[in-house]
Amino acid sequence: MVSKKDVKKSVAESIRKTVLGIAIIVLVCTAAYLLNAFVIEPFKHNQTGNDTTVSDESNTNTTLIDGSDDAIQAKYSALLKINPDFVGKLYISAIDETGYNVVQADDNNKYLKLGFKGETTRYGTLFVDYRNNLKEFNANTIIYGHNMRDGSQLGSLSLYNDIENYKAYPTLDFNTIYSNHTWKIFAAFISNGNKAQDNGYEFPYIATNFPSEAKFLEFIDEVKSRSYYTNEAVDIVPGDKILTLSTCDTVFEDARFVVMARLVRDGESTEVDTSRAKVNENQRFPQAWYDEMGKTNPFRNASKFTIN
Repeated sequence: MVSKKDVKKSVAESIRKTVLGIAIIVLVCTAAYLLNAFVIEPFKHNQTGNDTTVSDESNTNTTLIDGSDDAIQAKYSALLKINPDFVGKLYISAIDETGYNVVQADDNNKYLKLGFKGETTRYGTLFVDYRNNLKEFNANTIIYGHNMRDGSQLGSLSLYNDIENYKAYPTLDFNTIYSNHTWKIFAAFISNGNKAQDNGYEFPYIATNFPSEAKFLEFIDEVKSRSYYTNEAVDIVPGDKILTLSTCDTVFEDARFVVMARLVRDGESTEVDTSRAKVNENQRFPQAWYDEMGKTNPFRNASKFTIN
């Protein structure tokens, strides 16, 4: 006859084995997830996620896109064959001089978890806002990319929160399939991803066009008020074209880190006088930033910029 003591011991042993088994399964699953997230997927991304094949970066010859009257740069033909959504290369010397492939789809969701060659990946692919026209450029062209922990994609964009990094790398290049362009950086700032993080307000930094020259200049002033630094050597006038790089930031939940640059004008030097760059001592942040830093928001009751 089995004693109560033996029954309790048997039950306890069964529970111990069950708990141990569950713990082992959880450990194995966690290890597998971490291995994939931090080793396997980054390796695959480095191998296939950002194919930088360009026949000749100095090649200015053009060719026609099959079935279209659009003339494209011949050096990008190979990348277009890999992915017909390819629209250009982004070069940010402060991050990666090899350049990033940039695509454009019919919406802003397709490439959030889709690699350049069609593979599923949390790295996604840098993409231009679907509203933008890259043949003629809107007032503001936006490129989005993930902030990856290993620094890839736009994971190191926040280097531009430091004025010294800006002074070292004050320009970037975004070459479209149609033509090459250099852009002069003039602002870097933190924005919010939803209205709840800034007293019911979300700064419209991803506006692509403006109803008037006055609204455009008002927008630029608002951008500069939020920037870590300013540089009067990079002036902005009506008719100028802006390039905006946007990625996530960890300073508070759903934060955005943004860098803005102005297209180099025809006949203008690509050099930037960084000696005129100054730290913004009265920088404006979303309310969530002040909450996170334990500071009072001096702009809490300030007027809100609107496009209309």
